[in-house]
Formats: sequence, structure tokens, C-alpha cells
Amino acid sequence: MPDKRSIFICTSVHRWNDPRIFYKEAVSLTKKYDVELHAPAEFDFKEEKGVKIFGLPSWHKVADRKKIRKELLKRIRRSTADMFHFHDPELIILGLYVKIFKRKIVIYDIHEDYYTQILLKKWIPTKFIRTIVAIIFSFTEKLICNSFDLIIFAENYYKNSFPQKIIDKSIDILNYPILNEIKSIAGNKEYVKIIYTGNVTVDRGAINMIKCLPVLIEKGYNIKLYLVGLLKDENIISLIEKDAELSNNIAMIGKREYVDKSVIDNQYSDADIGLALISSKAHYKKKLLTKFFEYMQNEIPMVISKYNEWEKLINDTKCGICVDPDNVMESAKAIEYLINNPAIAKQMGKNGRKAVEEYYNWDTQAEKLITVINSI
Repeated sequence: MPDKRSIFICTSVHRWNDPRIFYKEAVSLTKKYDVELHAPAEFDFKEEKGVKIFGLPSWHKVADRKKIRKELLKRIRRSTADMFHFHDPELIILGLYVKIFKRKIVIYDIHEDYYTQILLKKWIPTKFIRTIVAIIFSFTEKLICNSFDLIIFAENYYKNSFPQKIIDKSIDILNYPILNEIKSIAGNKEYVKIIYTGNVTVDRGAINMIKCLPVLIEKGYNIKLYLVGLLKDENIISLIEKDAELSNNIAMIGKREYVDKSVIDNQYSDADIGLALISSKAHYKKKLLTKFFEYMQNEIPMVISKYNEWEKLINDTKCGICVDPDNVMESAKAIEYLINNPAIAKQMGKNGRKAVEEYYNWDTQAEKLITVINSI
């Protein structure tokens, strides 16, 4: 029996146990290939779920990643892998190196609409400079992508800004959840648990969610908002900590540290309502966020922003309510409706779970991923 082909997967930005990179793609690919993953980690090497994981240095600020890219280049030069799978836009130069000097297969996995994402980067000093950087990067990315063998888009619409010759060698591998049994924690909570998962920032709606709490508390509801993820904005911490009532009704899981997938899954197990009140329209209005499908999988009805694609998902699956994220009263009213109508909320949760079981699950994407890589 011939040896399996080998894949060198790498990221300089995401941790080794990133849900998409490790749990979904790398683990799925072990069915057909020898897979090694190079990613920031607190260890040098370990093997888990069939994936050989080689740790890279951890980073705390963008400048730290320069030494990670330098180390990756050394490993790429030494590697005898058949395919190289890159997950970050800052690594496309390394992908070009592989094509020119190693003449191996290169796969570029596009996680975001990087043009609009760059426009949100606060560490780039002004809006004008952010726009210039976004334009230059967008041009460079498309130019270099011409030399790659496969482009993977994590969202259907990402391809819309690419020329046809790149679209022709691309595939959409969507970020649907791995289908699991629903976990539930026995016992009676004395409050309604509202959950948000992901990076906690102003751009991702943290202030919008927090502002709903006083409205609901004033009406006598015993609620607690769980912010589960890395909290990147000190202004949000200050807003919470200076108000004793808010502090008592908000739990920050993770705060300044990365939150592992297992922790997030445990937090889902007793959540009553999922939120995503994001108002940064340019970057998020077309994105079907991974948290939507995780809420759905765990039978959690959700209250999310009223954008076209998001509203279509809600209308198609009947799993939640859409609101104007900047309208605090409208958002609070939707949450109140779910609290006061538990039978309807429960049915929304079941509708979401059914949709995930039938369509929005990782098995459908894993099959596509293995098939397309096998064809290269």
C-alpha cells in the first residue's frame, strides 16, 4: 500500500487548537493524509487525534509574529511535505516561496473578508491609512493567489471580490459545527443565562449587549450575561467594573486569555439565549457567524442583528429573532419575549438543532475538503 501524501498545515495567528484549523480541517484530513500542524502552542510537540502538532512561539502583539514567520520559513525549507496549507494572509509570501523554490502544492485558506477586516484594525492609526493598507493588501493577495493550487473560502461571498481565474480553482468550506450530542447540566438556575461567544469587542457588539441588561433588570428579570471569549478592549472592562449592578450580572469567561473550545461547549450546556448584536455592518453584515450554528446545535434560541443574510437564516430555520442592534429597547424586548414565552423559545432551539442535523454541520464540509484536496 503506497504511503499517504503529507500535508504541512500552518498558522502564525491562531492557536494550535483553533476549532476550524485543528478540530475540523486537520483532524478530518487525517483520514486520507499524514497531517502535521505548525501553530502557536505552549509545547514543542505532541500528537493528538492523529495530527502531529509542532508548537510555535506564542504572541501577544502583532510585532511578535515576525519571529513566528521566521521560524516557519526554517521549517518549510526543511520539510518534505507534498502539500502546504496556509491559514493567514501574512503567510502568503511563504506560500509564494513554496511555489517558486519547492514547487509543491499550495493551499490558501481564507478565513475573512480581509479588506473590510483591515478597515477595523485600531492599531493602524487612521482610517485613511487603513484604507490604503486594505487596498494594497487586496491587490497583493489576488496577485499571489494566481500561483496557488487551491483557494479555500470560509464564506460563500468572499469569492465575489476575486477574479474568475481564482474562483475557478477555489472551493467554499464553510465553518459549520462538528455535530455533537447536546450536553445539559442538571440543576435549577435562579437566573436566565444569556450567552455570547467570541472575541469581546465594541465592533462585535459588546456595548450593545451590555446596554440591554439595565433595561431588563429594571423590569425585574433575574438575568446574567456570559461573555465567553478574549476581551480585547479595556474600555469594556472599565464600563462593567465601575457599575456594581452590571458587575453582578455579567460573567466574563476568559477575559484576557484564550478560551478553549471545551470551555465554550460547557458554557453552552445551560445557556438559555444566544446573542450577536453586532453593528459593524461593513465587515459582518454578510457573514454567517460560526456562533450562530453553535447556538443552533445546542438548541439555544438567538437574538441577532437584522442584516439580510442573518434574517434569511432566521426566516429559513425559525430559530430566533432579528433586531436592530443599535436599538437597545428593541433588543431588550426580543430577549424579554423569549424569557416570557419559554415554549416558543424551546421550539426555536429545536428548530435550530434540526437545521444543523440536516444541513449546517461539518460532515458536509469535511467530505468536500477531502475530495477537492484528493483531486489535486
